[in-house]
Amino acid sequence: EKAFQMSHVQLSVDLYLFSRHYTDVATLNDLAKYTGGHTNRFPAYYDPKDGEDYYRLLTHALTREQAWESVIRVRVGKGYKVTDFFGNFRLRSTDLLTVPCIDSDKTFALQLDVGEKGVTTPSLTIQSALLYTTSYGERRIRVHTICAPVTSFTTHIYHSISSSALTLLLMKQAIALVTSSSFDKAREHIRQSVISLLRSYSYTANSYSHSQTLELPENLSTLPLQCLGLLKHEAFRDRNVLSDQRATVHALMYPLGMAMAEVSVRPRLMPIHKLDGKSMPEEMELSAAVVESTSALLLDDGRHFIIRIGNQVDQNWVQNVFEGSETKAVQLREYKENCHTDLERVYQVLDSMRTPFHKGITVVREGDSDELRFFQGLIQDRTLGEQSLAEFMQFILRR
Repeated sequence: EKAFQMSHVQLSVDLYLFSRHYTDVATLNDLAKYTGGHTNRFPAYYDPKDGEDYYRLLTHALTREQAWESVIRVRVGKGYKVTDFFGNFRLRSTDLLTVPCIDSDKTFALQLDVGEKGVTTPSLTIQSALLYTTSYGERRIRVHTICAPVTSFTTHIYHSISSSALTLLLMKQAIALVTSSSFDKAREHIRQSVISLLRSYSYTANSYSHSQTLELPENLSTLPLQCLGLLKHEAFRDRNVLSDQRATVHALMYPLGMAMAEVSVRPRLMPIHKLDGKSMPEEMELSAAVVESTSALLLDDGRHFIIRIGNQVDQNWVQNVFEGSETKAVQLREYKENCHTDLERVYQVLDSMRTPFHKGITVVREGDSDELRFFQGLIQDRTLGEQSLAEFMQFILRR
C-alpha cells in the first residue's frame, strides 16, 4: 500500500540496507519493486571494505540520466495478447505501466500469447510508447515498433531465437514464480522450458548425430550452459543461501538488462598473469579442467571479481600486483600513478568490466578455504545437486 501511494505521487524508492541482522529484504523490496526503484544491500557494512563500492553505487544513482513521471504502454497486433509483464513498475491497467523514475539500468519484459482465433495475419506487430519528462522539464514520447513475419516453418523460429533474451525472460519468470508459487516450481520452470525447447528442436531439425550428441545452431549453442548457470545461481540454489541474501539477489536481478544478466548466469573467466596491455584476454571455459597452478585467473559474475592465484605463478608478478603475507590476507595493491606495468594492466581489465553494481575484489590463493567460492562459478562442472554440462546434454538426449 505504501509503495502504491508513493507511485501515485511520482516517487521512486531506492533502498540501501546495511544491517548485519535479518532484515526481511523480501518485504522491504516491494517499496522499490512497485515504484521502479532498486534494492541494494551491504550486510554488516564496514567502511574500509564497502565504502568505495557504496560510494560508486550511490554516485551512479544520483548522476545517471533520469526520466521522470514515466508511463509505458504496450500494444500488440490483432490476434495476439500480452499475458504478463516483468520488471519494477506498477501495473495501472492491462497494458499501462507506471514508472515514476526510469533510467537505462531498468529493463522490462513481457510475455505474449496467441488469441482465441489463432494467427490470422502474416506478421506480428508490437509497439511500446514511453511518455516521460526530461530533467529539463520537457514532456516527450518515445515510440518503438517492431514488425516480425509469421512463418509456418518451425525451423525458422528456432533459428531466430536469442538465447540471451530467452535466458533473461526465464530468469524474470522464475523470480516471479518464487514469490507467487514456490522455489521448486521456479527451478522446474527453468529446467523444463529449456529441455522442451531443445528436444523439440532436435526432433524438428533431426539434429541427432551418429555420435549421439545434440547439435544446436549457433544462436542456441549457449542455452544449455545458461540454463545450468541459472539453476546453480544463488538466486535459485536450494542449499546454503540465507533468505535475506537470496531476496537481495532476486531484487538485484529482476530489473536487470540482458548484458548484465548474461554475465550473472554465465560468468567470465580469463587469465590475467600475461597481459599485453593492448587487448582483453580471451575467455576460458568455465571448468576446473582449465585451472592450473601456473596461472592467475579472474572470475567475473557481474557482482564480484574473484582472482585465484596458482602456487606456481611467477612470484615477481605476484609481488608487483598483490600485497600480503602468509599470515595476512592477500589483496590487490592500490592503484597509483607510476605504478608497476603489471598492476596497471590488471586494473585496465577490471575497469573495462566493472559496473556500478560490482562489490569488491576477492583474492584467493590456491589451496585457501575461500577457493570454493571461485570454483562455484565454474558452472560447466558438476556441483552438489546439479549436473555438469556434459551430463545435462546427455540428459536431454535420454529424455
